Amino acid sequence: MRRSRFMMTTSCALVLAACAQGTDTEEQIVDEAAQALVTPASVLGFESTADWTASGAVKSASVDHSQGSSALALRNFSFVELQSAPLTTVSGVTSTIAFDLKAPVSPAFGNAQLVVNIPSRGVHTVWLGQVNLAGLPAGTFSPISFNLPQNVVDALSQTYSDLTFKIVLNVPYTTTDYVVDNLRFVGGAPSGHSKVELRVSDADDRLVLWVNGLQRRMFNDGDPSIGQRIDVSDWFGSGDNDLRIQSINTGGPVSYGVEVWVDDQLVVNATCPATLCNGQEVRQGIVADRTFSVDTPNRPALQPVTVTATSPQPGKVYVNDVFTGHTTPATLSLPPGDYTIGVGLGTESPPYDYTGSYREQSVTVGASPVGVDITANAPLGIQEDTRIGILPIRTSVNYSASLGGADPSNLGVLSEDDIERLLTQARATSARWLEPLSYGLAKWTVDVLPPVEDVPIYEPNHDGWDTGRFQSEHPTAHLLSDYDMIVLFIPQHRADGSLVDDESNLAWAWDDRYLAIPTTYTGAGIGVPNAGLLHEVMHNYEGYNRNVLGSYNGMHGLHGASNHGYYDGSNGEHDFVYFYRHFLRGQVAELEAMRPDSDWPPIGPTFGSLYVGVFPVLRHGFDVR
Repeated sequence: MRRSRFMMTTSCALVLAACAQGTDTEEQIVDEAAQALVTPASVLGFESTADWTASGAVKSASVDHSQGSSALALRNFSFVELQSAPLTTVSGVTSTIAFDLKAPVSPAFGNAQLVVNIPSRGVHTVWLGQVNLAGLPAGTFSPISFNLPQNVVDALSQTYSDLTFKIVLNVPYTTTDYVVDNLRFVGGAPSGHSKVELRVSDADDRLVLWVNGLQRRMFNDGDPSIGQRIDVSDWFGSGDNDLRIQSINTGGPVSYGVEVWVDDQLVVNATCPATLCNGQEVRQGIVADRTFSVDTPNRPALQPVTVTATSPQPGKVYVNDVFTGHTTPATLSLPPGDYTIGVGLGTESPPYDYTGSYREQSVTVGASPVGVDITANAPLGIQEDTRIGILPIRTSVNYSASLGGADPSNLGVLSEDDIERLLTQARATSARWLEPLSYGLAKWTVDVLPPVEDVPIYEPNHDGWDTGRFQSEHPTAHLLSDYDMIVLFIPQHRADGSLVDDESNLAWAWDDRYLAIPTTYTGAGIGVPNAGLLHEVMHNYEGYNRNVLGSYNGMHGLHGASNHGYYDGSNGEHDFVYFYRHFLRGQVAELEAMRPDSDWPPIGPTFGSLYVGVFPVLRHGFDVR
């Protein structure tokens, strides 16, 4: 499944603007390393050897680089062709392109060539020329520059997804490294447009950047682009622009640093004040919210983009998968560029009758106003199909505090009716809650696995089940090759239907893959949605949203309902479903004034400083295999 997170590279103007979202939770969920997709900045910055194929040489990553964090080293060749991975639209196009080359020794002869290919724009393997490498200085990066014909400049300035570059090196045979880095446009901004660059030097734990009311990007403290100077020209329009910087803490100290240049002039140097960033633990949530004016008179003018939806109910407006806080009809003010405009439409008649659909349209903003009637587009289908396997555990052993230990008569026994009840509840939860509450973007595919007959699960201290012991006696890891999540279904009723003594009425999720549900959570009956099951699955969604997608789930994550003004039964909806609906849709409003130790007056604000939730998972998939 798809994931969405973009990396950017220092001084490389070939960069796409992108956004990310954020998260946290009090659940103990094992962190997973974030994995990034291939992006123009990564490829053109030679950040990964996987982004280039080398015909005729041995390639490797080099820590010796002219920008970013890595470069590409080549050895054992005299002639090599480097072919890039396909790229989507790049920005900052000029009539000159260059890359940096470091030779181990000054070559007696040789040349470098560059070829560009954009078949969808009529550019077919255009040779940009040849540069003589004889006498190239050894041991230092030298720029190797090429002029671009006007038709190639025009093509590069359009929209595409099939751009590739080929670099050809012809030198005396070498067994030591030639290093290539930083393929970029040079010579200033095109057509007299101002160039705007950004460097985030620190982002502990999250840093959110907005321009003119549009969330542009979220950095986290592990973001590989931290410390790099990146081109963000297409975030800005002509005149004064509002740059909003939000610092978010998820625990411990906080710190941030942001610099912005306009045409190489430093115009913003925002650092965290010592009163806040002093190495001491800081409260969670939005801890700093500052706005700066950035004047870019030589950028294209902002254009009004009006979004409408022919519907009895107003729709919620998203730009590039981020909720804007607006409902249709809405007019956004956007600089020229490519956007994905989305609208979520839904109705609700609690407790179980909900509808939801999501429509989107790719929009190119140019030099004139744009109108988008989103209902002309068909609703999107399911984007995230979570495969859930229910693993029934036939017996449970509860240690009775009153009896001072185990009691053979205090044995929980799972019946076939119990199993059928949870299965129907899970499927009803998906169909009647999850699917409409996610705008029709997510569902569960639920199966029942063969029951575990001979291995009980133990609850030794009345504070949780010994799942580690159970999994050591009955391994379950192999099940994860077929399922995204495994539900351990635990009996808390005896064979006669009576409740065991000292029952453990606990449900929980862990490792982004497992959850445990006892029979005390399934009393609603056959085919009735189960709020506890929805809650625990959403814990795994928020763990993935945080750990893999690098997003922010808001203060206390899924346990932060009351901090945001949502309570049991809010809006007349069952349990916390009103909160879950907004959390799934990325519409939970968080304000700087909110505190993790204080409940917000019900019901939450209608317009937030930041919107949080697990919408990125619904759009880009929960896939931890």
